[in-house]
Formats: sequence, structure tokens, C-alpha cells
Amino acid sequence: MPVLADAVVVGGCLLAFDSKVDLQDQQDIQDCLLYAELTANDRYPEHSTQKVWFDCYKRQLLEVGFTLDAMVHTEPFQVANVPQLLRIGRDVIVRLGSKRMGELFEHTYKAMELDKFAWEFFHNNVMQGGQGILKCAPCERLASGKTVVCLFGMRVSTTVKEEDFFFWKEFDKRMLIVPDGGVYAFKRKIFEDHRVRVHEKIDAYSDKLLVHKLKL
Repeated sequence: MPVLADAVVVGGCLLAFDSKVDLQDQQDIQDCLLYAELTANDRYPEHSTQKVWFDCYKRQLLEVGFTLDAMVHTEPFQVANVPQLLRIGRDVIVRLGSKRMGELFEHTYKAMELDKFAWEFFHNNVMQGGQGILKCAPCERLASGKTVVCLFGMRVSTTVKEEDFFFWKEFDKRMLIVPDGGVYAFKRKIFEDHRVRVHEKIDAYSDKLLVHKLKL
């Protein structure tokens, strides 16, 4: 199991860092993901579709210092329960990113389940903001020195009345899930040109609790 340097719930995204990721990169990546969520929420409120919202979220990352290395194949898949959903998510992350990223995702999700406040915080942000899209983003620093983030989002295609289906253990029928996201390289030099704009956006929401650090 890889060593976790840190893990945080950023809005409706579960963010995990390998211990080799630079501390400044950790903070900057966290800020970028929060900026993307706040911007998408402002531009596309509740009546927008999940795809439109998430496309905006991803676009913000590209505008503030991320470059896309690989895309998640968006072919829908069916699941009958949350453990199956998480296994498939881990496998996608391993194929697209790395085995270490898959382990980071799995370990961090288990840690969040044990942290009652973090679980409720994540649940509320996914359902009230972020259009009900479950997002995770394991990060690692490669031997080349490049810092990469595997953003993996899961949105529901099946029509359901209950909003909380991502947090059930079993579903009353099979759910059709549409995966989305990609592997991104974080470029700190590019981010420097956007740092002020990102921080101004975050500061405008300083009265709200937007980030919660997990107990590891």
C-alpha cells in the first residue's frame, strides 16, 4: 500500500496524494480542483445536465495549469452495488493512470468511510453541488518528476428518484453509470499565471466550509 501524504475532500471530490508529491503542488492542485467546482456551480446550477457541468469543471482545469494526457473512455457500465462500483472505478484508474493511483483511491475511500464528518461533508457536496457526480482524484509524482492527477468522475445515466444512490451499499435495481475524466499533468509554471484569479474565486466563498482533511 502506498504511503499517503495527505487526503482531503475538496467540494465533491475525493483528493489523495502520494507521499512523493511536492507540498506546494498538493496545495495548488487542491486549489485548482476547488476553483473548478465553484466555477462550474456558478455557471451551471441545478437545472443543468451532469455532462454540461462536468465538461465545465474539466475545462477550468485546462485553463489554470493542467494539460490532458489521456481521457477516460465514456462507455457506460452497469453496477448492482457500491462495492462493485468502487472496484470498477479502481480498475479504470489503474488502467488509465497507475497501480499506485488505484491503491490511493481505494485506501482513501476506506478512510473516508471511517470519518463520519468527512462522509457527510462529501455526501452533501456531491448531492447539493456538483450535480450528483462522484469524483475522485489520486495524484502521484512520476520518476520523471512530472506530477499527474487522475480525475475520475462517475455520473448516473439511469433515472432514479433517490438522490443518495452513490452512498447505498445495495441498489434496488442495476444502475447505469457513465464514467468521465482523464489523466492530467499539473504544470506549476502555467498555474502561476492564474494563481491570483484562482485564489480570488476561493476567497469569495471564505464563509463556507469547502475543504475537509481526512483522518488517516
